[in-house]
Amino acid sequence: MNLSTVRAALATRLETIAGLRVYETIPDQFSPPAAIVGMPTSVKYDFVFGGAVHTLSYPVRILVAKATDRSAQERLEQYIDADGATSVNAAVEADPQLGGVAQVARVLSAQGLGVYDMGGVAYLGCDFSVEVQA
Repeated sequence: MNLSTVRAALATRLETIAGLRVYETIPDQFSPPAAIVGMPTSVKYDFVFGGAVHTLSYPVRILVAKATDRSAQERLEQYIDADGATSVNAAVEADPQLGGVAQVARVLSAQGLGVYDMGGVAYLGCDFSVEVQA
């Protein structure tokens, strides 16, 4: 298991969402709508039936537009939807093995819906928690 390989595979999966700019590392600057795949918030080591199965929790922050943009809330909700062309959950569910890098990946939650200050600009966004077993 290589953390950067898993992170890159998750970013590749998110790139299937049309129009979403995906950053597999935390950028100095970005253009919304953006998905920023962060470092794992936890790594659990385990061995099952003689083989290694490690559980990683990746944060994915979605930032859609300036908070003053009237349509920002509707755009953010499309990424949070359980399914559909712009759904983060649906993108991960479409290839839960992340191109063969993982045994399974799944979106656990979307939380922290609100305003995020990035470089002095207020953006509407939320944080997804993605669990990957590799």
